[in-house]
Amino acid sequence: MQKNILLKVNKLECSRNFLSVFKPISFKVFSGDLFVIKGSNGSGKTSLLHCLVGLIPFRGGIVWKIESNAVGYVGHKIALKDYDTVKDFLKFWRAVYNSKVSSNKVIELFSLSKILYTSIAFLSFGQKKKLAFVRLYLLETQIWLLDEPFSGMDNNNKKLVAQLIENHNHNNGATIVSTHESLDLIKGRKIQELNIV
Repeated sequence: MQKNILLKVNKLECSRNFLSVFKPISFKVFSGDLFVIKGSNGSGKTSLLHCLVGLIPFRGGIVWKIESNAVGYVGHKIALKDYDTVKDFLKFWRAVYNSKVSSNKVIELFSLSKILYTSIAFLSFGQKKKLAFVRLYLLETQIWLLDEPFSGMDNNNKKLVAQLIENHNHNNGATIVSTHESLDLIKGRKIQELNIV
């Protein structure tokens, strides 16, 4: 599979309260890459992801070279409506993204049948986190940005997320992930690492 550049970052930096969060960063991400951001707590891993998705101001260059203008992001905060059921959630995001993926396929892949008519307010944190990946799956974009994707998930759901990442990267996508956990679950990895000091 030919490696295509999907993202080019040049001398990226940001500041909060007039203090630099991290030193200027430059890197490239190619199709098939698992790009891992490492660093201690408070080093700026989440801020870097927020810069990439345009949530906070930054200086430097970010150039996306992807087929869709949408970038998939899963962070610490999961935007869900407590009074919606899982079925409502699925119907809403399929419509928003005009997704061609069938509801039945999503329900089976994410094992949602037992909670389909459950209000989101009654789901565990891990189940809510899984819904964030349902939304990501429906978006069908080439780059995923994941901030601590395995946190709060049981082993079965960690394996599911690892498989999603593996399949996504195999299909000409790339994943940028910040995590403190082992990525040994993900097979077929072409890893790049960025250490933020």
